[in-house]
Amino acid sequence: MKPFSVRIADVLAESVRGTGEGDDPRPMLSDIVALLGKRSFGVALVLFGLPNLLPIPGLPMLCGVIVGVVAFQMALGKESLILPAWLGKRRVNRADLQKVLLKAEPTLRWFERVMRPRLLFLTMPPAQRFLGVVLLTLALALMAPIPFFGGIPPGIAVTLFGLAIAERDGIFVIAGAIATVVALVFTAALTYAILRQIVMFALSSTGIM
Repeated sequence: MKPFSVRIADVLAESVRGTGEGDDPRPMLSDIVALLGKRSFGVALVLFGLPNLLPIPGLPMLCGVIVGVVAFQMALGKESLILPAWLGKRRVNRADLQKVLLKAEPTLRWFERVMRPRLLFLTMPPAQRFLGVVLLTLALALMAPIPFFGGIPPGIAVTLFGLAIAERDGIFVIAGAIATVVALVFTAALTYAILRQIVMFALSSTGIM
Protein backbone atom coordinates (compact mmCIF):
# COMPACT_ATOMS: atom_id res chain seq x y z
CA MET A 1 0.00 0.00 0.00
CA LYS A 2 1.42 3.39 -0.97
CA PRO A 3 1.41 6.02 1.83
CA PHE A 4 0.16 9.53 1.18
CA SER A 5 3.77 10.79 1.32
CA VAL A 6 4.38 9.07 -2.02
CA ARG A 7 3.42 11.47 -4.80
CA ILE A 8 0.99 10.63 -7.59
CA ALA A 9 3.55 10.83 -10.39
CA ASP A 10 5.75 8.29 -8.58
CA VAL A 11 2.84 5.89 -8.03
CA LEU A 12 1.88 6.17 -11.69
CA ALA A 13 5.47 5.65 -12.80
CA GLU A 14 5.75 2.47 -10.76
CA SER A 15 2.45 1.07 -12.00
CA VAL A 16 2.88 1.95 -15.68
CA ARG A 17 6.57 1.93 -16.54
CA GLY A 18 7.35 -1.57 -15.30
CA THR A 19 10.66 -2.80 -13.96
CA GLY A 20 12.55 -4.30 -16.89
CA GLU A 21 12.61 -6.27 -20.12
CA GLY A 22 10.48 -9.06 -18.67
CA ASP A 23 7.44 -6.81 -18.21
CA ASP A 24 4.31 -7.77 -20.09
CA PRO A 25 3.80 -5.21 -22.89
CA ARG A 26 0.04 -5.69 -22.49
CA PRO A 27 -0.63 -6.02 -18.74
CA MET A 28 -4.06 -6.75 -17.32
CA LEU A 29 -5.92 -3.82 -15.77
CA SER A 30 -6.15 -5.69 -12.47
CA ASP A 31 -2.34 -5.88 -12.30
CA ILE A 32 -2.03 -2.13 -12.80
CA VAL A 33 -4.74 -1.27 -10.25
CA ALA A 34 -3.11 -3.57 -7.68
CA LEU A 35 -0.05 -1.26 -7.71
CA LEU A 36 -2.00 1.95 -7.07
CA GLY A 37 -2.19 1.59 -3.29
CA LYS A 38 -4.69 2.98 -0.82
CA ARG A 39 -5.38 6.02 -2.97
CA SER A 40 -6.62 3.73 -5.74
CA PHE A 41 -9.76 5.78 -6.48
CA GLY A 42 -7.93 9.06 -6.99
CA VAL A 43 -4.88 7.67 -8.74
CA ALA A 44 -7.01 5.44 -11.00
CA LEU A 45 -9.02 8.50 -12.05
CA VAL A 46 -5.80 10.34 -12.91
CA LEU A 47 -4.37 7.32 -14.73
CA PHE A 48 -7.48 6.79 -16.86
CA GLY A 49 -8.39 10.46 -17.21
CA LEU A 50 -5.07 11.51 -18.73
CA PRO A 51 -5.17 9.24 -21.83
CA ASN A 52 -8.24 11.10 -23.06
CA LEU A 53 -6.06 14.18 -23.58
CA LEU A 54 -4.16 12.45 -26.39
CA PRO A 55 -5.61 11.10 -29.69
CA ILE A 56 -5.09 7.37 -28.97
CA PRO A 57 -7.77 5.42 -30.91
CA GLY A 58 -10.00 3.18 -28.80
CA LEU A 59 -8.55 4.22 -25.44
CA PRO A 60 -11.19 6.86 -24.51
CA MET A 61 -13.99 4.27 -24.68
CA LEU A 62 -12.10 1.88 -22.39
CA CYS A 63 -11.19 4.75 -20.07
CA GLY A 64 -14.86 5.74 -19.92
CA VAL A 65 -15.82 2.23 -18.82
CA ILE A 66 -13.11 2.18 -16.14
CA VAL A 67 -14.05 5.65 -14.87
CA GLY A 68 -17.65 4.46 -14.71
CA VAL A 69 -16.67 1.47 -12.56
CA VAL A 70 -14.59 3.72 -10.27
CA ALA A 71 -17.44 6.23 -10.01
CA PHE A 72 -20.02 3.53 -9.24
CA GLN A 73 -17.93 2.12 -6.41
CA MET A 74 -17.34 5.61 -5.03
CA ALA A 75 -21.09 6.29 -5.10
CA LEU A 76 -21.65 3.05 -3.15
CA GLY A 77 -19.21 4.20 -0.48
CA LYS A 78 -16.49 1.61 -1.14
CA GLU A 79 -13.12 2.31 0.48
CA SER A 80 -10.88 1.12 -2.36
CA LEU A 81 -11.17 0.13 -6.00
CA ILE A 82 -11.86 -3.47 -6.97
CA LEU A 83 -12.27 -4.13 -10.67
CA PRO A 84 -14.84 -6.75 -11.69
CA ALA A 85 -13.27 -9.83 -13.26
CA TRP A 86 -14.58 -9.06 -16.76
CA LEU A 87 -12.81 -5.70 -16.69
CA GLY A 88 -9.75 -6.65 -14.67
CA LYS A 89 -8.80 -9.24 -17.29
CA ARG A 90 -8.81 -6.65 -20.08
CA ARG A 91 -5.33 -5.83 -21.31
CA VAL A 92 -3.95 -2.41 -22.19
CA ASN A 93 -0.94 -1.37 -24.22
CA ARG A 94 1.79 -0.42 -21.74
CA ALA A 95 3.50 1.73 -24.40
CA ASP A 96 0.36 3.87 -24.79
CA LEU A 97 0.17 4.49 -21.04
CA GLN A 98 3.89 5.26 -20.90
CA LYS A 99 3.46 7.80 -23.72
CA VAL A 100 0.66 9.51 -21.78
CA LEU A 101 2.65 9.57 -18.55
CA LEU A 102 5.77 10.92 -20.27
CA LYS A 103 3.83 13.89 -21.64
CA ALA A 104 1.86 14.48 -18.43
CA GLU A 105 4.61 14.03 -15.83
CA PRO A 106 5.95 17.64 -15.87
CA THR A 107 2.41 18.96 -15.36
CA LEU A 108 1.74 16.41 -12.60
CA ARG A 109 4.95 17.42 -10.84
CA TRP A 110 3.85 21.07 -10.98
CA PHE A 111 0.45 20.20 -9.53
CA GLU A 112 2.13 18.26 -6.73
CA ARG A 113 4.03 21.38 -5.71
CA VAL A 114 0.87 23.50 -5.35
CA MET A 115 -1.51 20.87 -3.96
CA ARG A 116 -1.97 20.23 -0.24
CA PRO A 117 -4.71 18.97 2.09
CA ARG A 118 -7.36 21.72 2.41
CA LEU A 119 -11.15 22.00 2.46
CA LEU A 120 -11.03 18.37 3.54
CA PHE A 121 -14.82 18.08 3.84
CA LEU A 122 -14.94 18.10 0.02
CA THR A 123 -12.78 14.98 -0.20
CA MET A 124 -14.09 12.94 2.74
CA PRO A 125 -16.17 9.74 2.18
CA PRO A 126 -19.62 11.46 2.28
CA ALA A 127 -18.49 13.93 -0.40
CA GLN A 128 -16.87 11.14 -2.41
CA ARG A 129 -20.27 9.46 -2.75
CA PHE A 130 -21.62 12.59 -4.42
CA LEU A 131 -18.49 12.90 -6.56
CA GLY A 132 -19.10 9.32 -7.68
CA VAL A 133 -22.45 10.37 -9.13
CA VAL A 134 -20.83 13.34 -10.90
CA LEU A 135 -18.09 11.10 -12.27
CA LEU A 136 -20.71 8.71 -13.68
CA THR A 137 -21.92 11.53 -15.93
CA LEU A 138 -18.33 12.19 -17.00
CA ALA A 139 -17.87 8.49 -17.79
CA LEU A 140 -20.85 8.69 -20.12
CA ALA A 141 -19.38 11.82 -21.70
CA LEU A 142 -16.12 9.96 -22.35
CA MET A 143 -18.07 7.28 -24.20
CA ALA A 144 -19.94 9.78 -26.36
CA PRO A 145 -19.51 9.29 -30.15
CA ILE A 146 -17.19 12.28 -30.61
CA PRO A 147 -13.98 11.43 -32.51
CA PHE A 148 -10.44 12.70 -31.93
CA PHE A 149 -10.80 15.50 -29.36
CA GLY A 150 -14.17 14.64 -27.80
CA GLY A 151 -12.63 13.07 -24.69
CA ILE A 152 -10.47 16.07 -23.80
CA PRO A 153 -12.96 18.17 -21.73
CA PRO A 154 -14.33 15.24 -19.66
CA GLY A 155 -10.80 13.84 -19.39
CA ILE A 156 -9.62 17.10 -17.83
CA ALA A 157 -12.51 17.05 -15.33
CA VAL A 158 -11.86 13.40 -14.39
CA THR A 159 -8.15 14.11 -13.89
CA LEU A 160 -8.84 17.12 -11.67
CA PHE A 161 -11.19 15.08 -9.48
CA GLY A 162 -8.60 12.30 -9.31
CA LEU A 163 -5.90 14.72 -8.18
CA ALA A 164 -8.28 16.22 -5.63
CA ILE A 165 -9.15 12.84 -4.10
CA ALA A 166 -5.59 11.50 -4.14
CA GLU A 167 -4.10 14.64 -2.55
CA ARG A 168 -7.17 15.54 -0.41
CA ASP A 169 -7.32 19.02 -1.93
CA GLY A 170 -10.82 20.52 -1.93
CA ILE A 171 -9.75 23.39 -4.16
CA PHE A 172 -9.25 20.90 -6.96
CA VAL A 173 -12.72 19.48 -6.29
CA ILE A 174 -14.08 22.94 -7.06
CA ALA A 175 -11.91 23.14 -10.18
CA GLY A 176 -13.18 19.72 -11.22
CA ALA A 177 -16.78 20.83 -10.75
CA ILE A 178 -16.25 23.83 -13.01
CA ALA A 179 -14.52 21.64 -15.60
CA THR A 180 -17.45 19.18 -15.39
CA VAL A 181 -19.98 21.84 -16.33
CA VAL A 182 -17.85 22.88 -19.32
CA ALA A 183 -17.30 19.23 -20.34
CA LEU A 184 -20.98 18.29 -20.18
CA VAL A 185 -22.08 21.35 -22.14
CA PHE A 186 -19.36 20.68 -24.74
CA THR A 187 -20.25 16.99 -25.04
CA ALA A 188 -24.00 17.62 -25.25
CA ALA A 189 -23.55 20.30 -27.93
CA LEU A 190 -21.21 18.22 -30.12
CA THR A 191 -23.25 15.03 -29.69
CA TYR A 192 -26.37 16.92 -30.77
CA ALA A 193 -24.54 18.39 -33.78
CA ILE A 194 -23.21 14.98 -34.86
CA LEU A 195 -26.57 13.24 -34.46
CA ARG A 196 -28.31 16.07 -36.32
CA GLN A 197 -25.92 15.69 -39.24
CA ILE A 198 -26.52 11.92 -39.29
CA VAL A 199 -30.28 12.41 -39.33
CA MET A 200 -30.05 15.09 -42.04
CA PHE A 201 -27.87 12.80 -44.17
CA ALA A 202 -30.26 9.88 -43.68
CA LEU A 203 -33.26 11.98 -44.65
CA SER A 204 -31.52 13.41 -47.73
CA SER A 205 -30.47 9.90 -48.80
CA THR A 206 -34.08 8.71 -48.71
CA GLY A 207 -35.30 11.75 -50.65
CA ILE A 208 -37.41 13.08 -47.79
CA MET A 209 -35.48 16.37 -47.86
